[in-house]
Amino acid sequence: MLVFAYDGSLNGDWVAHYAVRFAANTSARTLRLVHITDGSESSIDERLARIADESRVLGVVLETELAPRRGANVADRLLEIVPERATLIAGIRARPRNRAFLAGTVSARLLETGRCSIIAMRVVHPGVLGQPGRVLLPIAGRPQEASLALPFLRLLGEDLQRLHVLFVREVSGLRFRSMSHEGAEKLLAEGRALVAPIEDELRAGLAPHRFELDSSAATGRAFA
Repeated sequence: MLVFAYDGSLNGDWVAHYAVRFAANTSARTLRLVHITDGSESSIDERLARIADESRVLGVVLETELAPRRGANVADRLLEIVPERATLIAGIRARPRNRAFLAGTVSARLLETGRCSIIAMRVVHPGVLGQPGRVLLPIAGRPQEASLALPFLRLLGEDLQRLHVLFVREVSGLRFRSMSHEGAEKLLAEGRALVAPIEDELRAGLAPHRFELDSSAATGRAFA
């Protein structure tokens, strides 16, 4: 089940394009929209109508629920409503300068609980309208965990045209400054060897969909 946590903001409208298209790429073609309300929003009906119109165009059944807010914690209220086996789509609003994107947000609280699958999104190119044909998949930590991205990539469906996989090898500042060309090439070769099986796993996991797949490895300086 796909559930979209809609906050009634402009960014929420942009995230809605992705949520609807994700639902269009599932077998159920159903999207459950949940909005936690305090009853003060003046334009919520108009905004929901636009999302409903887009859903109809794409053949998606939109199920809308306006749930009254209880207390100050929106994330906990969402978790009361959303089934544990659902995939929850939530937006990330822009943060003030020098503050982390997720810190203190509803999405951060949802991710911390680990109660269900979360797709936390911040839209920086609204003109894409939920159809990102070119996608960058950065690999951090253990490369074998790239398979965790497969459920999200499958939601892109036929919209996915080109997937670029990036693996960065971080080294300390001291090592980075003293590294020889040969040392850097050795690290890059090891990185490319790690990325190669990821390509195979992604192709197999997204079959039979055909798309361009490119991968690269890079070295970067680790900052404390």
